Amino acid sequence: MKFALLQCIFLLLLTGAVFSKNTDTTRPGNHPVYMPEDLNVEALKKAVEPLMQMSLKDVVAEVPEASGIFFIGCPNCHSGAEEMNVLGWKPGMGSKVRCNYCGMIFPNQKFPNNREKVIIAPGGARQVYRYYEDSTGYPYYFEAHAWYERWLWIRPLAEKLAQIWYITGDNAYGDRAAAIAGRFAQVFPDYAVRYDYPDAPVRFFPADQKWPYEGLTPYRGAKWRWWGYDDIPTHLANVYDILRSGYDWKRMDALIGPGTDERIARDLLQLGYDFTTANPEEYSNKSPGMYAEMIRVGRILENPVMVHEAVKRFREFFPKGFFADGWWKEGTPSYHDMTIKSLEMVVKALEGYVDPADWKGERFDHPDLSKETALYEKALRVNSEDVLPNGRKIPVNDTWGYDWKFGYTRGKKADSTISRLWPALGNAATGTGQGENQVMLNVNWSGNYGHSHYDNGAIILYAAGRELLSDIGYTHSKYRGWTIHTASHNTVVIDQKVQDAGSMKKPVTGRLKFYDDKDPHVKVVDIDASPAYAIADVYRRRLVMVHASAGFDYVVDCFDVKGGQQHDWFLHGMCEEEGTLHTSIALDQPLETLVPAWGGREAPKTQSDTNPKRFHAYAYLRDIKKGAAIASWTATWRYDSAGLCSHILSEPGTEVFRFRAPSVRRANEDDNKLDDYMSNGIMQRHSGGSSAFIAVHEPFRNAPWIESVKMEGKVIVVRYKLNGKTIEDHISLNEEAVAVTSSAGWKYASGTTLTGKIKSLDNREGKWSLWLDKPVPEVNYIRLDFSDGGTYYCPVNSVHANRLELKDDPGFTLDENGNVRFYTFPQDQHDGPLRYTLFVTKSKKP
Repeated sequence: MKFALLQCIFLLLLTGAVFSKNTDTTRPGNHPVYMPEDLNVEALKKAVEPLMQMSLKDVVAEVPEASGIFFIGCPNCHSGAEEMNVLGWKPGMGSKVRCNYCGMIFPNQKFPNNREKVIIAPGGARQVYRYYEDSTGYPYYFEAHAWYERWLWIRPLAEKLAQIWYITGDNAYGDRAAAIAGRFAQVFPDYAVRYDYPDAPVRFFPADQKWPYEGLTPYRGAKWRWWGYDDIPTHLANVYDILRSGYDWKRMDALIGPGTDERIARDLLQLGYDFTTANPEEYSNKSPGMYAEMIRVGRILENPVMVHEAVKRFREFFPKGFFADGWWKEGTPSYHDMTIKSLEMVVKALEGYVDPADWKGERFDHPDLSKETALYEKALRVNSEDVLPNGRKIPVNDTWGYDWKFGYTRGKKADSTISRLWPALGNAATGTGQGENQVMLNVNWSGNYGHSHYDNGAIILYAAGRELLSDIGYTHSKYRGWTIHTASHNTVVIDQKVQDAGSMKKPVTGRLKFYDDKDPHVKVVDIDASPAYAIADVYRRRLVMVHASAGFDYVVDCFDVKGGQQHDWFLHGMCEEEGTLHTSIALDQPLETLVPAWGGREAPKTQSDTNPKRFHAYAYLRDIKKGAAIASWTATWRYDSAGLCSHILSEPGTEVFRFRAPSVRRANEDDNKLDDYMSNGIMQRHSGGSSAFIAVHEPFRNAPWIESVKMEGKVIVVRYKLNGKTIEDHISLNEEAVAVTSSAGWKYASGTTLTGKIKSLDNREGKWSLWLDKPVPEVNYIRLDFSDGGTYYCPVNSVHANRLELKDDPGFTLDENGNVRFYTFPQDQHDGPLRYTLFVTKSKKP
């Protein structure tokens, strides 16, 4: 019966019914719930002009009859990455698509549709997915990708049509908006559920089957996009909302059928909600966007159950998804940005909401979700602070390291740089300077909770307006295996193996031993990153940023390693410019490869090719040249407007390798260009089970300014000139202390340790305080020491004898036995007693 009805509808479409303009339009008070704002009618009319030039029959025909396929590559040139945004479609192309790289149009004689898959939908419709299958059996759904592109194109235009109708009352626009939404309501129930994923064959599931789907994790089966989170039809919900303000739905009786508005509500909006929420809640970075649409559809359909369900999930989301310092759990600025912007959409979607009078549950009356939890404000703050001085996000973990063509853009450039500590995440950005003299050193010791890289102990150095020691960041290209491996980061690789993956039960988060960012000349970070390698007894990096004068800054870098047999210390130059690399020692012995005997040298084909036994990271190192280190030598990178000179103090027996490796960023997500762009790097190798890598990194603009770096006993001596005067800085790095003495007339000391036991934690009128076992002097930070060896730094607002008032909610509770339980992510627990360590300078001793 449904199939017969569908045939009748198409016969009506062929008649090309014409509707007249109705200027006598009433507007019921409940709609639109979401009032169109700041509309430019002329711009809207220009955008919808292609649809206005079509008959209603042709407009409706643009709505795909079956669900489209997003991920598809080009079988001709194999350009792009992850089969994403490779083939494109424009109005007038019908069911054909064009490669955005080589320009070939598909299907064609060389790449014809030579296979088909037939699906009989629940409504009886016969859906034919024709595709090209290559010699390996891999499918290319050209036509279905055109359907997907048409879906992307027509939905926002339908909303624009509705907006024009709302302003003008012109039914020529309203009819087209209603027809598009109505047609989607007809076909959506029959849209097959697909598993659409890059570099994997498409899998189809029955159109009326909600989650679970065999072999798929939640939200991986979808009707609209490739994520089930997005099956709530936002644009079409807005169309329905606007047209409910007075459009005469009977105008659709002949074209779509009687009760078109009811069909849209039932078979599109409600059904989309049902399919989406059938998946179990995962509290992922995609979840907040879903919450916003749950609220939107709930309000439009006047269903408070939907609204309250979304708010419940919103409330649960923060403690499950955010660290106590406000960071999104995955520790990537790009996904933090995506998550917080989606949360802002949730807040916006609920603004002005009032529950109906007969609602029996918790009542909402103009709620403000932004005030629900302090973590929301913290997360907003992080989103403005997690940037380099040039406005780009700090490219740690899966963070786009450049202005990406698919919508990621840099923020506002900073006028000055200050230090940031994110102790719960496990990351610090020490910084100083103003304008062109800004310097930032980032070091990461975070765990592995999704979208992570194996980069504990890695650094990024920004100075002289450039990212001089780079982290590649995020990519979907086939070289992803390189970008996530420890070897592509500025850290140490043990036994040529990637760092441990870690898990919720066994996290690899490092331990912050010492941090100080308050001195005008010296900033210090001391981390124990040994959880990154189970075989590591010691994996400790101490970083001392010294500010000699405006534009004259350097970093003392000491990395101690014990465990395993071979330690490889990597430094990678800029990703965005290859420049030149000069070393003061001879590195002139060519080497074919550094891949170990157990590693593979296969060329990767997809981003999933990461198994080191087949695709070892050292296979990405090109033009390798080898030499022997001496006690003191330099490696100097030079670029167009900046440079970096690393003064390296090597242990006896150290080998040095220079190499070129894919920079990845400049290939702009095109697999075919990955080998066109390289960066220069060096690697020191020391064997024997225990190593100490010491270097001083000197950023410069025109020429290096440090005259010499040497060791005098256990003291590092840095000699340079400022304003014609020779200066010597003496840096001492002992096991528990850092001291810097400068002949310029200033000194720094990290202080002596003061330890004890935490007695209690309380919150009075929003002020959190730790009560200690004895009075203590003024301090800026307190280090909490867990019984399992973990640490946690807390900024101190003020000291009152044995009570330390903290600057923020620490994110945990403390019982009478000293047991710690975090109510923020990762909601871990630590048995008591809870102890503390303070670092006290002479002037602050009690």
